[in-house]
Amino acid sequence: MARPFVLVVAGVLFAALAGLMTFSWLDGQAGSLDAPVLQHRRVVVAAQTVGRGQLLEPGQLKVVDWPAHAVPEGTYHDPSKLVGKVARVTIMANEPVTDARLSRNRSTSLLSMLVQPGRRAISVRVNEVTGISGFVAPNSRVDVLVTIGRREELEARSKVILQDVRVLAIDQEVEQVDNKPVTVKTITLDVTPRQAETLALAVHEGSLYFVLRNDKDGDGVVTSGKTVSEVLGGSSGNRHTVEVIRGSSVENYIF
Repeated sequence: MARPFVLVVAGVLFAALAGLMTFSWLDGQAGSLDAPVLQHRRVVVAAQTVGRGQLLEPGQLKVVDWPAHAVPEGTYHDPSKLVGKVARVTIMANEPVTDARLSRNRSTSLLSMLVQPGRRAISVRVNEVTGISGFVAPNSRVDVLVTIGRREELEARSKVILQDVRVLAIDQEVEQVDNKPVTVKTITLDVTPRQAETLALAVHEGSLYFVLRNDKDGDGVVTSGKTVSEVLGGSSGNRHTVEVIRGSSVENYIF
């Protein structure tokens, strides 16, 4: 009689121990099934819809936290690196701005999309000197200066004819791949129709030079231009001769 009782007690104890072990295991499994901490990365997205061919501006971009495992290839974390680039396709609001959505296309159709209504694109042939040694890049802001040689009774003159003009493209590039100077043959400017007329006449009559300006400096300056006599300090009719006598030597200085 004692033996069956012992077996029953042993069975109960083993069952209790097994239940306890099972409970502990399930509790551990429940702890391991807790949701892991989701990792995020900062990604630049469109703050509003950006149309195809549109230049990206600071107000069109924002930075958000994006699940690290789902970040698309070619994303950016610094909005300043995207300002001035051109959208190859329409980028919807809150979509990540990636390299695939940005243009590296050389087609002229893309350039036409950059020309705003009422504006015109005009290309001017340049050399290394007039093109500021290759430092003019798409989206640079420049002043245009013309130099015209002597014409009968008129002296040679140089004058700033256009100010704060945006560069649309260099050669056929509408974007700058890196920050290195590039020797170009043509510069395409964003101008009004009247400015295009002025520029065309200046190209025909004289030599053009481009003056690079700070992107944030939009102030215009009124200039009257410069003639040869003004640069050299006076015209030939107003020159003065000073005679200097030192002992037996006589020297003449013209001012």
